[in-house]
Amino acid sequence: MRKLILLFFVLLPLSGFSQEVGKEAPLFTGYSVSGDTIKLSDFSGKVIILDFWASWCGPCKEEFPFLIDLYNKYSEKDFSVLAVNVDENSSSMNKFLSGINKDVPFKIISDRKSKLPELYNLDAMPSSFVIDKKGVVRYAHTGFTKSDKEKFINEIEKILNE
Repeated sequence: MRKLILLFFVLLPLSGFSQEVGKEAPLFTGYSVSGDTIKLSDFSGKVIILDFWASWCGPCKEEFPFLIDLYNKYSEKDFSVLAVNVDENSSSMNKFLSGINKDVPFKIISDRKSKLPELYNLDAMPSSFVIDKKGVVRYAHTGFTKSDKEKFINEIEKILNE
């Protein structure tokens, strides 16, 4: 059985519109299917990868299993992943996830109206932000290739070891 938590959210911008490295990550609040409130600020004190993806995105298909591997490797060390799906319908998202053939251990936010990408000023998929324990965006990535894996690992380890 897939470990999957879908979140539907309402944006509550609490900081300026920016995904710039060195600035605080724009905050938002989300709601799970069961009605639980999820806030980006709930992950304060953890290193986070905030990843934006879509089922139609080829590089996302390569990146998503890697995000699962990262979560499984570092989740015991104050690390988490929040994945934001921007598909307009959940069937596309579910088909994508079932094709991965791995359990998804982290939270997935369903953003059918693409409000979060606007908040983070995205221009491509996937887009990922490595956020430090204080909520500051330390690294930003657009796109994904296999050669990016080492870069992500180095960034995460650097921040976790601070």
